[in-house]
Amino acid sequence: MVEGQKIFNRITAVEQRGGIPADVRNIVCDSRLVQAGDLFIALVGSSFDGHDFLDEAAKRGACAAVVQTFTSAPLPQIRVADTLEALPILAANFFAHPARELKLAGVTGSNGKTTSTYLLESIWKEAGERTGVLGTIEYRFADVRRDAPNTTPLPHLMQGLLREIADTGVQRLVMEVSSHGLALHRVDEMKFDAALFTNLSQDHLDFHPDMEHYRRTKIRLFSEFLKQGRPAVINSDDEAGRKMIREIHGRRIVTYGIQDVADVIARNLDIGMHGSTFEIAFPDIEIPVETGLIGRFNVYNVLGAAALAWACGTPVEAIWRGIAKMKNVPGRMETVPNRINAQVVVDYSHTPDALDKCLRALKAIPHQRIITLFGCGGDRDKTKRPQMGAIALAHSDRVIVTSDNPRTENPDRIIEDIETGMREQRDRYTIISDRREALKAGVKELREGDIFLIAGKGHETYQILGREKTPFDDREITRNLLIESGKGKGGGTWL
Repeated sequence: MVEGQKIFNRITAVEQRGGIPADVRNIVCDSRLVQAGDLFIALVGSSFDGHDFLDEAAKRGACAAVVQTFTSAPLPQIRVADTLEALPILAANFFAHPARELKLAGVTGSNGKTTSTYLLESIWKEAGERTGVLGTIEYRFADVRRDAPNTTPLPHLMQGLLREIADTGVQRLVMEVSSHGLALHRVDEMKFDAALFTNLSQDHLDFHPDMEHYRRTKIRLFSEFLKQGRPAVINSDDEAGRKMIREIHGRRIVTYGIQDVADVIARNLDIGMHGSTFEIAFPDIEIPVETGLIGRFNVYNVLGAAALAWACGTPVEAIWRGIAKMKNVPGRMETVPNRINAQVVVDYSHTPDALDKCLRALKAIPHQRIITLFGCGGDRDKTKRPQMGAIALAHSDRVIVTSDNPRTENPDRIIEDIETGMREQRDRYTIISDRREALKAGVKELREGDIFLIAGKGHETYQILGREKTPFDDREITRNLLIESGKGKGGGTWL
């Protein structure tokens, strides 16, 4: 239990009916989870309005509710201008401001966030620092591993996680910071000690009205949530990165790149089918690195993580060892084993830019044909669908268009949107809306020397149909299909 007055510190109440509760057991936003003594926050979303569930929260024993509009529900109500804005303050007060006890590093950008956080975790572990990770795949700290329902958790869940992490003795926490997380107040009440910008390309235009709004939302990590004087590490080869450099003030800017002059530069690149070697030139020292991550885009990921670690004072020996020891990231260029000397690759590339970079990296590998299987998510940015169709055709010999996570959209309508970027070359692609059947067709077509890219879902172990999650793992299903066809074998490898 936490004293109510402490929880409402810095909250400006417009009006109260019944007053602030003396003590609060927990902060809850889902009325179904309310228990006696909980404070219920009535959030207003696109699909649900928490105010409609105040009666249920009262029946379950809520001690009070924070609202934007009073209702007739029989419990004390504290009215604020915006419950979503108030939530992170209430939660940070409730959990005693755990972010202040951690060294926080945030990574934002359209692509590369997950790989960058894995690299930073490996580097800081080599430096002897207890490090946790919050991101798209999972939340990982101390001996805890949890699937991640959101890249950036909801504000009250975020503050609860931070308290749990701080109490385990973790010193550094590196986290992916999504544009949704920034726009929806999920990192409010957090100040970062370092921040990394990877790149910007089209994504989330179902949420942001345009690319400029998307870009400016990303900038907030550096302009509002990064501590004064702390390193803002920015990809200066990226156009949005160069704009960001001009717009950020009061932070220590550290640039990295391959093409342009930067503070941290990759030189003498040798990108092969099993990884890359190059030198990283810091302002004060140059070190050789070797990584099993393939593709030019992964050179940028390694370079960005190395630049941030260096800017935080991490010894270069730890940077070198951490890069070398980080072998893989689930669902990022992950291979499924086979016995016919082909490459079967599962990758999370679900944006036009990510798919383009992934296919360009695979084209550099000696091969006979590239077969690409992909779809696009429902209830998401529709404008990227034809772009991804055109990109898949441009870099593939054969394309299988299928469902991704259709959610509440008709899968066939999504595929029709994709087709608008492909119709001039109808003989080079096949439509199979059932993803399992599409995978089966790809495996059947696979021959020696081919590369089969299965794009879009990566590490996900489910498919979202309507509002339900159904078990579905591209890696496991493809492995079984390969074995059934006589083309597979046990175990697993990485490129």
